[in-house]
Amino acid sequence: MMAKQYLKIFQEIGNAFNSPMETKELLETISKAIVDNLALKGCHFLLVGRDRKTLDYIASYGLSEKFKQIFQPGALDAEKSISEALNGKIVLVEDASHDPRIQHPQAHAEEGIVSLLTVPLQSRDRVIGTMRLSAAEKRTFTSDELEILQVVASFSASAILYSVYRGILKRVTETVRSSLDINAVLNSIVKVVTEEMRVKGSTIRLLNADRRKLELRASYGLSQAYLDKGPVDADKSIAETLKGKCVVVHDVPNNPKVQYPEAARQEQIESILSVPLLIRNQPIGMLRIYSRFPFVFSEEEINLMEAIGDQCALVIRNAEMYTGVKQRYDVLMSDFHQWFDQLHPTPGPIER
Repeated sequence: MMAKQYLKIFQEIGNAFNSPMETKELLETISKAIVDNLALKGCHFLLVGRDRKTLDYIASYGLSEKFKQIFQPGALDAEKSISEALNGKIVLVEDASHDPRIQHPQAHAEEGIVSLLTVPLQSRDRVIGTMRLSAAEKRTFTSDELEILQVVASFSASAILYSVYRGILKRVTETVRSSLDINAVLNSIVKVVTEEMRVKGSTIRLLNADRRKLELRASYGLSQAYLDKGPVDADKSIAETLKGKCVVVHDVPNNPKVQYPEAARQEQIESILSVPLLIRNQPIGMLRIYSRFPFVFSEEEINLMEAIGDQCALVIRNAEMYTGVKQRYDVLMSDFHQWFDQLHPTPGPIER
């Protein structure tokens, strides 16, 4: 019987993944499949906030609106059972109304929740949130159930990340189309990247006219002291990036490739991803993403940043084309006015 229930969970989740659902609706469908087939009261998903200090509620099934309000949003370390799960551990609370790890025991009792199981949402080595199951009676979970739930959590984490990546590309694309002001667009791009990737900061640097120096054109999230640390041309990772290669630098304060390790230490930077900006396969600059945590960039994240790098290069190329067209237009209009003035000279004063 249980095998059929497990199979039904995956059938319902598989159907949801194959349908044109938004992420919230998809996660609600996953929650319903788990609740219905494992005889639970409810399920909800929490995502680590952009500042990595809060947990944001994103979807649920089976829970009242009043109960969901306690997750709008919550401090990352406010509840020990969740903070344990964010370290990659599945956490079972058998009695939510009396367990000291629960932040709102009275709210759980009023909701009719007795037991809780918190499963980390993990992508590679990074936990991005939790999937939390609620039971109306004291409940334990078999090893098969825990294995099933881990697989479901993995699918859910992938769906969330895919939604985040799609959202980033959409916002960047909208930004690129919104203006011909290159500075405004590049500043908007680094803001989107920093906020959506939940990293410390981002910069865009472009090669100057003689292609010997990299000039800062946009930044977000980094202190002015760090930005003013000095020229970055000697950084070994930059030389590799300008050859058209994405470069990840770990343990930045102690990495020999880094030019200013002490400045990185003071800025609390642990990882850097450098992405080349290319026009016709020729480097024109780079996009850099800075993380305050040891950050293993996945292949999908690197591909995403390469796509954003392409958008940045497109902005710059369009701006150059616009500038060239405008200059030719200005020259043409100046020539026209000179020609017109010659054909129609301004009449002198009338003699009386």
